[in-house]
Amino acid sequence: MNYNFLNKLLDLPQRNLLYKEILNNFRQVNNIENIRYKEFIIEDGIIPVIKISEHLKFNEIQTVKVFLAAQHNEYNGLFGILEFFNDLIEGKVKINSYLKKYQVLFFLPLMNPYGLLYPNIENKSGYYLKTGENLNRFWRRTFVPEYKGNESDLSYLILPEQTKILKNVIEKYWLEQNIKIYFMDFHETSLLQRYMLKLNRNLSYESYTYKFSHWIEERIIWNIIKLFNIPYRKPLFKKCSSSSNHSHINLSPKEIDLLCEKLQEYLIKNNKKMPFYYCHSKNAYEYCEHLAQKVYNKLKSKLWETKFLTYNHKFDEHGCFIKMSDVTKREHVYSMELESRKEFFNIFEEIENAKSHSNYYEEKLDDIKIGIELAYNTIVEMIQIF
Repeated sequence: MNYNFLNKLLDLPQRNLLYKEILNNFRQVNNIENIRYKEFIIEDGIIPVIKISEHLKFNEIQTVKVFLAAQHNEYNGLFGILEFFNDLIEGKVKINSYLKKYQVLFFLPLMNPYGLLYPNIENKSGYYLKTGENLNRFWRRTFVPEYKGNESDLSYLILPEQTKILKNVIEKYWLEQNIKIYFMDFHETSLLQRYMLKLNRNLSYESYTYKFSHWIEERIIWNIIKLFNIPYRKPLFKKCSSSSNHSHINLSPKEIDLLCEKLQEYLIKNNKKMPFYYCHSKNAYEYCEHLAQKVYNKLKSKLWETKFLTYNHKFDEHGCFIKMSDVTKREHVYSMELESRKEFFNIFEEIENAKSHSNYYEEKLDDIKIGIELAYNTIVEMIQIF
Protein backbone atom coordinates (compact mmCIF):
# COMPACT_ATOMS: atom_id res chain seq x y z
CA MET A 1 0.00 0.00 0.00
CA ASN A 2 1.30 3.44 -0.90
CA TYR A 3 0.01 7.01 -1.17
CA ASN A 4 -1.11 6.44 -4.76
CA PHE A 5 -3.28 3.44 -3.86
CA LEU A 6 -4.78 5.15 -0.82
CA ASN A 7 -5.57 8.27 -2.81
CA LYS A 8 -7.47 6.18 -5.38
CA LEU A 9 -9.38 4.39 -2.61
CA LEU A 10 -10.58 7.74 -1.30
CA ASP A 11 -11.22 9.32 -4.69
CA LEU A 12 -14.25 7.30 -5.81
CA PRO A 13 -14.06 8.17 -9.55
CA GLN A 14 -10.54 6.71 -9.50
CA ARG A 15 -11.63 3.38 -8.05
CA ASN A 16 -11.94 1.91 -11.54
CA LEU A 17 -8.31 2.84 -12.24
CA LEU A 18 -7.26 1.24 -8.97
CA TYR A 19 -9.19 -1.93 -9.82
CA LYS A 20 -7.47 -2.18 -13.21
CA GLU A 21 -4.08 -1.53 -11.59
CA ILE A 22 -4.66 -4.31 -9.07
CA LEU A 23 -5.66 -6.78 -11.77
CA ASN A 24 -2.65 -5.82 -13.92
CA ASN A 25 -0.35 -6.41 -10.97
CA PHE A 26 -1.79 -9.87 -10.41
CA ARG A 27 -1.55 -10.73 -14.12
CA GLN A 28 2.23 -10.40 -13.93
CA VAL A 29 2.50 -13.54 -11.77
CA ASN A 30 2.08 -15.69 -14.89
CA ASN A 31 5.76 -15.00 -15.54
CA ILE A 32 6.78 -16.84 -12.36
CA GLU A 33 7.45 -20.57 -12.41
CA ASN A 34 4.78 -22.73 -10.74
CA ILE A 35 2.25 -19.86 -10.67
CA ARG A 36 -0.84 -19.65 -12.86
CA TYR A 37 -3.30 -16.76 -13.10
CA LYS A 38 -6.89 -17.03 -14.28
CA GLU A 39 -9.82 -14.63 -14.49
CA PHE A 40 -13.53 -15.38 -14.14
CA ILE A 41 -15.84 -12.77 -15.63
CA ILE A 42 -19.18 -12.28 -13.90
CA GLU A 43 -21.77 -9.49 -14.02
CA ASP A 44 -20.15 -7.76 -11.02
CA GLY A 45 -16.68 -7.69 -12.60
CA ILE A 46 -13.58 -9.87 -12.85
CA ILE A 47 -12.69 -12.42 -10.15
CA PRO A 48 -8.93 -13.14 -10.20
CA VAL A 49 -7.73 -16.59 -9.12
CA ILE A 50 -4.07 -17.48 -8.63
CA LYS A 51 -2.79 -21.03 -8.27
CA ILE A 52 0.65 -22.03 -6.99
CA SER A 53 1.83 -25.61 -7.30
CA GLU A 54 4.80 -27.65 -8.32
CA HIS A 55 4.30 -30.12 -11.14
CA LEU A 56 2.56 -32.80 -9.11
CA LYS A 57 0.60 -35.86 -10.01
CA PHE A 58 -2.87 -35.61 -8.50
CA ASN A 59 -2.30 -38.56 -6.18
CA GLU A 60 0.77 -36.78 -4.75
CA ILE A 61 -1.21 -33.81 -3.46
CA GLN A 62 -1.66 -33.89 0.31
CA THR A 63 -2.78 -30.36 1.15
CA VAL A 64 -4.71 -27.51 -0.46
CA LYS A 65 -4.61 -24.05 1.11
CA VAL A 66 -7.04 -21.34 0.04
CA PHE A 67 -6.63 -17.63 0.81
CA LEU A 68 -9.79 -15.57 0.35
CA ALA A 69 -10.08 -11.78 0.57
CA ALA A 70 -12.10 -8.64 -0.21
CA GLN A 71 -15.55 -10.10 0.24
CA HIS A 72 -16.46 -6.70 1.66
CA ASN A 73 -14.99 -3.24 2.17
CA GLU A 74 -12.13 -4.93 4.05
CA TYR A 75 -8.82 -4.69 2.27
CA ASN A 76 -6.11 -6.09 4.55
CA GLY A 77 -6.24 -9.46 2.78
CA LEU A 78 -6.39 -7.99 -0.72
CA PHE A 79 -3.36 -5.77 -0.23
CA GLY A 80 -1.56 -8.41 1.85
CA ILE A 81 -1.91 -10.87 -1.03
CA LEU A 82 -0.95 -8.15 -3.52
CA GLU A 83 2.20 -7.34 -1.56
CA PHE A 84 3.08 -11.03 -1.30
CA PHE A 85 2.93 -11.44 -5.07
CA ASN A 86 4.70 -8.14 -5.72
CA ASP A 87 7.62 -9.45 -3.66
CA LEU A 88 7.63 -12.60 -5.79
CA ILE A 89 7.44 -10.59 -9.03
CA GLU A 90 10.28 -8.31 -7.96
CA GLY A 91 12.40 -11.25 -6.84
CA LYS A 92 12.60 -10.13 -3.20
CA VAL A 93 11.58 -13.66 -2.20
CA LYS A 94 11.43 -16.95 -4.06
CA ILE A 95 8.26 -19.01 -3.97
CA ASN A 96 10.31 -22.17 -3.48
CA SER A 97 11.53 -20.76 -0.17
CA TYR A 98 7.93 -20.92 1.11
CA LEU A 99 6.21 -23.66 -0.84
CA LYS A 100 6.22 -27.02 0.86
CA LYS A 101 6.12 -30.20 -1.16
CA TYR A 102 2.86 -31.88 -2.05
CA GLN A 103 0.64 -28.85 -1.55
CA VAL A 104 -1.42 -26.58 -3.81
CA LEU A 105 -2.19 -22.94 -3.01
CA PHE A 106 -5.11 -20.86 -4.25
CA PHE A 107 -5.55 -17.11 -3.83
CA LEU A 108 -8.87 -15.35 -4.49
CA PRO A 109 -7.96 -11.80 -3.45
CA LEU A 110 -10.92 -9.81 -4.76
CA MET A 111 -14.27 -11.55 -4.38
CA ASN A 112 -16.50 -8.48 -4.45
CA PRO A 113 -15.40 -6.17 -7.29
CA TYR A 114 -18.76 -4.38 -7.22
CA GLY A 115 -18.19 -3.34 -3.60
CA LEU A 116 -14.72 -2.03 -4.46
CA LEU A 117 -15.89 -0.14 -7.54
CA TYR A 118 -19.16 1.32 -6.26
CA PRO A 119 -19.10 2.03 -2.53
CA ASN A 120 -22.12 3.96 -1.32
CA ILE A 121 -23.94 4.70 1.90
CA GLU A 122 -26.66 2.09 1.29
CA ASN A 123 -24.16 -0.77 0.90
CA LYS A 124 -22.01 0.28 3.89
CA SER A 125 -19.21 1.74 1.77
CA GLY A 126 -18.91 -1.38 -0.38
CA TYR A 127 -19.78 -4.10 2.11
CA TYR A 128 -22.49 -5.83 0.07
CA LEU A 129 -22.71 -7.43 -3.34
CA LYS A 130 -24.61 -5.75 -6.17
CA THR A 131 -27.70 -7.70 -5.04
CA GLY A 132 -27.45 -6.09 -1.62
CA GLU A 133 -26.53 -9.38 0.03
CA ASN A 134 -23.59 -10.34 2.24
CA LEU A 135 -21.30 -12.78 0.41
CA ASN A 136 -20.13 -14.24 3.72
CA ARG A 137 -23.57 -15.69 4.40
CA PHE A 138 -23.60 -18.22 1.54
CA TRP A 139 -20.64 -20.50 2.24
CA ARG A 140 -22.40 -23.17 4.26
CA ARG A 141 -25.00 -23.67 1.56
CA THR A 142 -22.35 -23.58 -1.18
CA PHE A 143 -20.29 -26.45 0.19
CA VAL A 144 -22.99 -28.24 2.19
CA PRO A 145 -26.14 -27.85 0.04
CA GLU A 146 -28.06 -30.28 2.24
CA TYR A 147 -27.50 -28.10 5.30
CA LYS A 148 -30.69 -26.63 6.72
CA GLY A 149 -29.85 -23.50 8.64
CA ASN A 150 -31.60 -20.30 9.57
CA GLU A 151 -32.22 -17.05 7.73
CA SER A 152 -28.55 -16.07 8.06
CA ASP A 153 -27.80 -18.72 5.42
CA LEU A 154 -30.05 -16.89 2.94
CA SER A 155 -31.42 -20.23 1.72
CA TYR A 156 -34.19 -18.43 -0.18
CA LEU A 157 -31.67 -16.72 -2.51
CA ILE A 158 -29.70 -17.97 -5.50
CA LEU A 159 -26.03 -18.63 -4.77
CA PRO A 160 -23.79 -15.77 -5.97
CA GLU A 161 -21.42 -16.48 -8.86
CA GLN A 162 -18.45 -15.89 -6.56
CA THR A 163 -19.32 -18.88 -4.40
CA LYS A 164 -19.69 -21.12 -7.44
CA ILE A 165 -16.28 -20.01 -8.74
CA LEU A 166 -14.52 -21.02 -5.54
CA LYS A 167 -16.39 -24.30 -5.35
CA ASN A 168 -15.50 -25.17 -8.96
CA VAL A 169 -11.85 -24.18 -8.46
CA ILE A 170 -11.32 -26.61 -5.61
CA GLU A 171 -13.97 -29.21 -6.44
CA LYS A 172 -11.66 -32.00 -7.61
CA TYR A 173 -9.62 -31.65 -4.43
CA TRP A 174 -12.76 -31.52 -2.30
CA LEU A 175 -13.94 -34.81 -3.81
CA GLU A 176 -10.68 -36.51 -2.84
CA GLN A 177 -11.40 -37.07 0.84
CA ASN A 178 -7.81 -37.65 1.91
CA ILE A 179 -6.60 -34.21 0.81
CA LYS A 180 -6.51 -31.72 3.67
CA ILE A 181 -8.09 -28.37 2.78
CA TYR A 182 -7.30 -25.23 4.76
CA PHE A 183 -9.16 -21.94 4.29
CA MET A 184 -8.00 -18.52 5.49
CA ASP A 185 -10.62 -15.82 5.04
CA PHE A 186 -9.36 -12.28 5.60
CA HIS A 187 -11.69 -9.82 7.29
CA GLU A 188 -11.69 -6.61 9.27
CA THR A 189 -13.88 -5.54 12.17
CA SER A 190 -14.64 -2.27 13.93
CA LEU A 191 -16.08 -4.04 16.97
CA LEU A 192 -12.88 -4.46 18.98
CA GLN A 193 -12.07 -0.77 18.94
CA ARG A 194 -15.67 0.36 19.35
CA TYR A 195 -16.33 -1.88 22.35
CA MET A 196 -13.04 -1.02 24.05
CA LEU A 197 -13.94 2.67 23.84
CA LYS A 198 -17.51 1.99 24.96
CA LEU A 199 -16.30 0.03 27.99
CA ASN A 200 -13.80 2.73 28.88
CA ARG A 201 -16.52 5.37 28.61
CA ASN A 202 -19.41 3.62 30.39
CA LEU A 203 -18.31 0.72 32.61
CA SER A 204 -16.99 2.84 35.48
CA TYR A 205 -20.12 4.97 35.54
CA GLU A 206 -22.64 2.13 35.26
CA SER A 207 -20.56 -0.34 37.31
CA TYR A 208 -22.26 -3.68 38.04
CA THR A 209 -25.43 -2.63 36.16
CA TYR A 210 -23.54 -2.36 32.85
CA LYS A 211 -25.08 -4.64 30.22
CA PHE A 212 -22.58 -6.75 28.24
CA SER A 213 -24.49 -7.23 25.01
CA HIS A 214 -21.76 -8.74 22.80
CA TRP A 215 -19.26 -11.55 23.31
CA ILE A 216 -16.39 -9.24 22.26
CA GLU A 217 -17.08 -7.01 25.29
CA GLU A 218 -16.64 -10.03 27.55
CA ARG A 219 -13.42 -11.07 25.76
CA ILE A 220 -11.96 -7.59 26.20
CA ILE A 221 -12.59 -7.80 29.95
CA TRP A 222 -11.14 -11.29 30.15
CA ASN A 223 -8.03 -10.04 28.37
CA ILE A 224 -7.53 -7.20 30.88
CA ILE A 225 -8.04 -9.56 33.80
CA LYS A 226 -5.52 -12.06 32.47
CA LEU A 227 -2.91 -9.46 31.46
CA PHE A 228 -2.99 -7.65 34.81
CA ASN A 229 -3.64 -10.73 37.00
CA ILE A 230 -6.78 -9.18 38.47
CA PRO A 231 -8.58 -11.49 40.93
CA TYR A 232 -12.11 -12.44 39.93
CA ARG A 233 -14.93 -14.66 41.06
CA LYS A 234 -16.64 -17.38 39.03
CA PRO A 235 -18.64 -17.05 36.94
CA LEU A 236 -17.26 -13.69 35.88
CA PHE A 237 -20.37 -12.94 33.82
CA LYS A 238 -23.92 -13.80 34.78
CA LYS A 239 -27.27 -13.45 33.05
CA CYS A 240 -30.39 -12.25 34.82
CA SER A 241 -32.25 -15.13 33.19
CA SER A 242 -31.58 -17.84 30.62
CA SER A 243 -33.49 -15.86 27.98
CA SER A 244 -31.62 -12.62 28.59
CA ASN A 245 -29.66 -11.18 25.65
CA HIS A 246 -27.06 -9.57 27.88
CA SER A 247 -24.96 -10.33 30.95
CA HIS A 248 -23.59 -8.47 33.98
CA ILE A 249 -20.13 -8.65 35.46
CA ASN A 250 -19.88 -10.48 38.76
CA LEU A 251 -17.61 -8.03 40.57
CA SER A 252 -18.07 -5.47 43.31
CA PRO A 253 -18.02 -1.72 42.48
CA LYS A 254 -14.53 -1.46 44.01
CA GLU A 255 -13.26 -4.36 41.90
CA ILE A 256 -14.83 -2.80 38.81
CA ASP A 257 -13.01 0.46 39.57
CA LEU A 258 -9.69 -1.42 39.54
CA LEU A 259 -10.68 -3.14 36.30
CA CYS A 260 -11.54 0.22 34.68
CA GLU A 261 -8.23 1.70 35.82
CA LYS A 262 -6.34 -1.15 34.14
CA LEU A 263 -8.50 -0.91 31.03
CA GLN A 264 -7.57 2.76 30.66
CA GLU A 265 -3.91 1.93 31.24
CA TYR A 266 -4.15 -0.76 28.59
CA LEU A 267 -5.77 1.61 26.06
CA ILE A 268 -3.02 4.19 26.51
CA LYS A 269 -0.27 1.58 26.16
CA ASN A 270 -1.82 -0.04 23.07
CA ASN A 271 -3.15 3.11 21.42
CA LYS A 272 -1.01 2.81 18.28
CA LYS A 273 -1.19 -0.98 18.04
CA MET A 274 -3.42 -3.13 15.83
CA PRO A 275 -6.36 -4.93 17.50
CA PHE A 276 -6.97 -8.34 15.94
CA TYR A 277 -7.94 -11.94 16.53
CA TYR A 278 -8.03 -15.20 14.59
CA CYS A 279 -11.07 -17.43 14.71
CA HIS A 280 -11.39 -21.06 13.73
CA SER A 281 -13.68 -24.02 13.23
CA LYS A 282 -13.56 -26.83 15.77
CA ASN A 283 -11.28 -28.90 13.55
CA ALA A 284 -8.84 -26.05 12.95
CA TYR A 285 -8.19 -25.19 16.62
CA GLU A 286 -4.65 -26.58 16.98
CA TYR A 287 -3.50 -25.38 13.56
CA CYS A 288 -4.93 -21.90 14.10
CA GLU A 289 -3.38 -21.58 17.57
CA HIS A 290 0.03 -22.56 16.18
CA LEU A 291 -0.33 -20.18 13.23
CA ALA A 292 -1.52 -17.26 15.36
CA GLN A 293 1.30 -17.68 17.86
CA LYS A 294 3.96 -17.68 15.15
CA VAL A 295 2.56 -14.50 13.55
CA TYR A 296 2.08 -12.81 16.94
CA ASN A 297 5.65 -13.56 18.00
CA LYS A 298 6.88 -11.99 14.77
CA LEU A 299 4.78 -8.80 14.96
CA LYS A 300 4.25 -8.45 18.70
CA SER A 301 5.53 -4.87 18.90
CA LYS A 302 2.84 -3.74 16.42
CA LEU A 303 -0.15 -5.76 17.68
CA TRP A 304 -2.31 -5.18 20.72
CA GLU A 305 -1.36 -7.19 23.78
CA THR A 306 -3.63 -10.15 24.17
CA LYS A 307 -3.86 -13.47 25.95
CA PHE A 308 -6.45 -14.59 23.43
CA LEU A 309 -5.04 -14.93 19.93
CA THR A 310 -7.83 -17.17 18.64
CA TYR A 311 -11.50 -17.88 19.25
CA ASN A 312 -13.77 -20.76 18.39
CA HIS A 313 -16.13 -19.12 15.91
CA LYS A 314 -19.39 -20.56 17.18
CA PHE A 315 -21.44 -17.44 16.54
CA ASP A 316 -24.31 -18.23 14.24
CA GLU A 317 -24.82 -14.72 12.95
CA HIS A 318 -21.56 -14.54 11.01
CA GLY A 319 -18.33 -16.37 10.18
CA CYS A 320 -20.09 -18.63 7.73
CA PHE A 321 -16.95 -20.00 6.15
CA ILE A 322 -16.13 -21.43 9.53
CA LYS A 323 -19.67 -22.61 10.06
CA MET A 324 -19.34 -24.45 6.74
CA SER A 325 -16.34 -26.32 8.10
CA ASP A 326 -18.25 -27.31 11.20
CA VAL A 327 -21.30 -28.65 9.36
CA THR A 328 -19.70 -30.49 6.44
CA LYS A 329 -19.35 -34.26 6.73
CA ARG A 330 -16.16 -34.15 4.70
CA GLU A 331 -13.13 -34.82 6.86
CA HIS A 332 -9.96 -32.73 6.80
CA VAL A 333 -11.57 -29.31 6.28
CA TYR A 334 -9.98 -26.58 8.38
CA SER A 335 -11.34 -23.05 8.10
CA MET A 336 -10.08 -19.89 9.77
CA GLU A 337 -10.54 -16.14 9.65
CA LEU A 338 -8.28 -13.24 10.50
CA GLU A 339 -10.06 -10.18 11.88
CA SER A 340 -7.99 -7.00 12.15
CA ARG A 341 -9.10 -3.41 12.65
CA LYS A 342 -11.52 -2.11 10.03
CA GLU A 343 -9.99 0.85 8.23
CA PHE A 344 -12.86 1.96 5.96
CA PHE A 345 -16.08 1.43 7.90
CA ASN A 346 -17.46 4.65 6.39
CA ILE A 347 -15.56 5.66 3.27
CA PHE A 348 -17.34 9.03 3.14
CA GLU A 349 -16.15 9.97 6.62
CA GLU A 350 -12.64 8.95 5.59
CA ILE A 351 -12.84 11.21 2.52
CA GLU A 352 -13.83 14.16 4.71
CA ASN A 353 -11.08 13.34 7.22
CA ALA A 354 -8.54 13.35 4.40
CA LYS A 355 -9.68 16.84 3.42
CA SER A 356 -9.61 18.30 6.93
CA HIS A 357 -6.53 16.65 8.48
CA SER A 358 -3.16 17.58 7.02
CA ASN A 359 -1.45 14.41 8.30
CA TYR A 360 -4.33 12.07 7.44
CA TYR A 361 -2.56 10.10 4.70
CA GLU A 362 0.58 9.56 6.75
CA GLU A 363 -1.30 8.26 9.81
CA LYS A 364 -3.77 6.20 7.80
CA LEU A 365 -1.01 4.55 5.78
CA ASP A 366 0.81 3.62 8.99
CA ASP A 367 -2.34 1.91 10.31
CA ILE A 368 -3.16 0.18 7.02
CA LYS A 369 0.38 -1.12 6.62
CA ILE A 370 0.19 -2.94 9.96
CA GLY A 371 -2.99 -4.72 8.83
CA ILE A 372 -1.34 -5.62 5.53
CA GLU A 373 1.76 -6.86 7.31
CA LEU A 374 -0.43 -9.01 9.56
CA ALA A 375 -2.17 -10.55 6.52
CA TYR A 376 1.14 -10.97 4.64
CA ASN A 377 2.79 -12.82 7.52
CA THR A 378 -0.31 -14.96 8.01
CA ILE A 379 0.05 -16.10 4.38
CA VAL A 380 3.75 -16.83 4.73
CA GLU A 381 3.44 -18.76 7.99
CA MET A 382 0.34 -20.68 6.88
CA ILE A 383 2.07 -21.85 3.70
CA GLN A 384 4.94 -23.24 5.76
CA ILE A 385 2.92 -24.94 8.50
CA PHE A 386 2.11 -28.30 6.93
